[in-house]
Amino acid sequence: MADRWSTEGRSSEPRRRLGRSFFDRPTVRVARALLGTTLVVRDGAEERSVLLSETEAYLRGDPASHAFRGPTRRNRSMFGRPGTLYVFRIHQVVCANLVTRCGEAVLLRAGTPNLGADGRTSGPGRLCRYLGLTLSDDGRDATRDRRVMVLARGRRPRAVAVGPRVGIRQAVERPLRFAIRDEPSVSRPRPGRPPTSASPSRSRGDGSSRRTRRRRRPSSAGGTSGGRTGGR
Repeated sequence: MADRWSTEGRSSEPRRRLGRSFFDRPTVRVARALLGTTLVVRDGAEERSVLLSETEAYLRGDPASHAFRGPTRRNRSMFGRPGTLYVFRIHQVVCANLVTRCGEAVLLRAGTPNLGADGRTSGPGRLCRYLGLTLSDDGRDATRDRRVMVLARGRRPRAVAVGPRVGIRQAVERPLRFAIRDEPSVSRPRPGRPPTSASPSRSRGDGSSRRTRRRRRPSSAGGTSGGRTGGR
C-alpha cells in the first residue's frame, strides 16, 4: 500500500478523534478529507475498524439527496449536528452517512479492514455489515459517542480519483464520488475510469451490479431515486 500514500503527515503518535469542526465544513471538502481516516465501531469489548477508501458527497438542493424535500422521520438525522451518523436501509441493505452541514452528508461507500482483518467492505452495504452498523446507530454522534468514532488519518493518500456517483438516477453527472486511487476495496465501477457494462445508475448497495431492462431499482447510496424522497 506504500505506493498509494504520501510520506507527508506521518506520525508515530496516537491519532486523535475527529471533532465537530472537522465535519462542520463544505461537504465536498469533508468527503475528500475522510479518505484515509479510520472509522471505528465498538460492540462491547470488541471493535472493528476500517480505513475509509471511498465516499460520496450529497449537498443541499441535491435532487439525489434524501434531504432534498426537507426533514422526515426517516431522514431527520440528516439535519443533525455535524458528525451525526445517518443510517438508513433500502432493499434490506443498511448504509451509513456522516452529516456535515444541515441537510448535507457524506455517504461511506468502502473501506479497508485494519490490522490485516478479512472482510468484504466494498460498497456501502457490505461496509456497514462488516462493521456491525445497524438502524439503531442512526443519530449517533460520531464526535462523542463511545460506539462510533472517526480517527484522523496518519498519512495522506497520494492520489484521489474523482467521478460521478453511482446508484442514483438524478444529478448523475456531478463529480461527487471520491476514492483512494488503486485501493482494492474501492467499489466498481471505480471513479476516474470508464464504466463497465453495468450502468452506474444500476449499481447495488453491496458493491455488485445487476442488469435490468424493464425495472430500475431505487438508489442504495445516500440519495433518492426517481424524484422520491428519503421519507418512504
